[in-house]
Amino acid sequence: MQPTRFAAVMLSGLLLVATTGCGVLGSSSAGESHGQLEKTQIKVANLSLVDSAPLFLAMDKGYFAAEGLDVQLSTGAKGSANVDNVIGGSIDFGMTSYPPAITPQIKGAAELKVVADAVQTTENLILVVVPKDSKLKSPTDLAGQKIAVSSKRGISELTLDSQLKIKSVDYTKIQYVSMEIAAMPGALERGDVAAAVIAEPYLTQATKTGLIKLMDPFSGSTANFPWSGWVATKKFTDANPNTVKAFQRALNKGVADASDRDKVNKTLMQHIKIDESTVQLMTLPVFPSTVDAVRLQRVADLMLEMGEIDKKIDMHTMVLDQQAQK
Repeated sequence: MQPTRFAAVMLSGLLLVATTGCGVLGSSSAGESHGQLEKTQIKVANLSLVDSAPLFLAMDKGYFAAEGLDVQLSTGAKGSANVDNVIGGSIDFGMTSYPPAITPQIKGAAELKVVADAVQTTENLILVVVPKDSKLKSPTDLAGQKIAVSSKRGISELTLDSQLKIKSVDYTKIQYVSMEIAAMPGALERGDVAAAVIAEPYLTQATKTGLIKLMDPFSGSTANFPWSGWVATKKFTDANPNTVKAFQRALNKGVADASDRDKVNKTLMQHIKIDESTVQLMTLPVFPSTVDAVRLQRVADLMLEMGEIDKKIDMHTMVLDQQAQK
């Protein structure tokens, strides 16, 4: 090849590299078309629940990597712990039910933003269960009992109190005991608690071992209820808008993949170590692709009604601008 022609070929190749955003060593400038990422390594805390399926799918399919994000994943013992760690700055994005995020916002202890919705409940997704030989036969029997919930003053306690109030049960006499959902079947077997509010995938496992349904706290007025979402501090979202958008885009691709039941089953078997017979039987939630402040308002309004907060909050103030998801 003549020197001049060789130079022309090399120049055209370098121009192609520059226009496609790929370096000569294979490095990628992923996300640059959406703006330079302020932070490429993000600390994310999920929950060991069905709720995390879209996150696992997005990680496994390389959606975060394609956005230029390196996810440092940890698993929180419960949503309230994740909220504490988000506020403390040890994690950037945390999965939680909504009450533990709303409460510090109301009290002025933190400024939090909901950056993505995670799960909307479906029938039999989260149930109050008891041992099959329990003396508790109906919801009215729960008065004065010890009940295991994942977080004190969390969403399980909120909705259960609401349902019991409707049934004229004195829910104020109930003693709620906070523990990891995975530990609840053992606590029931030992008699440490009389009932437990258990979510999937542990619910199906629990019913296979002899626990039975007493009631569904997410029914009637609390059916199709917002169960969990992803939060970050306002300080973080203000300082890292492009990183937040990249997180949302990658996660939403995982949400889209979660419409395939087989994909959800496989990722939960891999990441949460759920056996195949359980994943085939478990109930799946709705995985919302957008954050709807009107839907989340149901949580805040119920918290106010049940006395968990002392003033109204407009959830539009906590939901990140929807334009940030584009």
